[in-house]
Amino acid sequence: MILVVQKVAEKKAAADRKLAADKKAAADKKAAADRKLAAEKKAATEKKAAAEKKAAAEKKAAADKKAAADKKAAADKKAAADKKAAADKKAAADRKLAAEKKAATEKKAAAEKKAAAEKKAAAEKKAATEKKAAAEKKAAAEKKAATEKKAAAEKKAAADKKAAADKKAAAEKKAAADKKAATEKKAAAEKKAAAEKKSAAEKKAAADKKAATEKKAAAEKKAAADKKAAADKKAAADQKAAAEKKAVADRKLAAEKKAAADKKAATEKKAAAEKKAAAEKKAAADKKAAADQKAAAEKKAVADRKLAAEKKAVADRKLAAEKKAVGQKNVRRSAGQLMQKPKTVSEKKREGRQELLKVSVYLDTGKILTIALMGVLAAILLITTSAFLVK
Repeated sequence: MILVVQKVAEKKAAADRKLAADKKAAADKKAAADRKLAAEKKAATEKKAAAEKKAAAEKKAAADKKAAADKKAAADKKAAADKKAAADKKAAADRKLAAEKKAATEKKAAAEKKAAAEKKAAAEKKAATEKKAAAEKKAAAEKKAATEKKAAAEKKAAADKKAAADKKAAAEKKAAADKKAATEKKAAAEKKAAAEKKSAAEKKAAADKKAATEKKAAAEKKAAADKKAAADKKAAADQKAAAEKKAVADRKLAAEKKAAADKKAATEKKAAAEKKAAAEKKAAADKKAAADQKAAAEKKAVADRKLAAEKKAVADRKLAAEKKAVGQKNVRRSAGQLMQKPKTVSEKKREGRQELLKVSVYLDTGKILTIALMGVLAAILLITTSAFLVK
């Protein structure tokens, strides 16, 4: 009877050891699967980040290429404008030279006619000379006043244009600063969310490790208790009833401990699932917010491009109207010069300086418009690049 009881006890101890070994193997297998899953998830994340980085780099390269092309086109346009201005200046000089030549011819003819008239009517010549001198003096005074008035108006117009350009540049600089601050704030929020997610993952890993340690300790404690019970049974075979009663109590206690451990594991698993669901919900909300911000940025960029195009069209129409008015004024002035007396050297130099001033104003206006357009294009490029980097 004692041998039977001893064999039953040994068989039970072997079964308990096998059960503990199976549990340990299952736990090791589960831990290995978790590690493998985490490694695969990490590799997928790194692969996705590399792909996004590559796409951003390609997009940036395309944007740089487009900006270089736009810059070259602007330079070509400026060169063509300079060439046209030089051609217009040369044509004006040719017309002026022809007018001077014609005036010299007419002056020579008038001198010959005047010499013949002087012999015939000296008194009439003196009166005509005095009347002509008074008229020329009056015309010179009126011309000088008109020139000074026009110069003052052009100076005021140039000052107003410069003030408007400075105001626009300041507004664009402020908008760029506000956009940069918003981008930095969003990046800080995303960094904080990533840190919180990492902390939650580390906390979960620590909890899982602690649970595994407690489970292993309970198994070792149970194995030790079973071993001690078997030794007690073997040493005190005469106390079979008491030993069997103690064994039943030990099995019940182990079952209660196992049930408590399973309940605790299920609770922790449920809490982890709820935490994971909350994290996924937060990530989806962040993704939606980023998409909304990107859409708003794209909408603003389209509005900015439309506004820049409208401003450029208005400026082009204004410049064309000014050029047309200057052309008509030059034509009228050339016609008046043909009818007036030959101009002195000082008057010719003054008119040459005025022409140079007008050409300089037109070139400065073209430069300001070109710089403004390049600023708008740079802002659009910055907004697009920031949106893709955030994505």
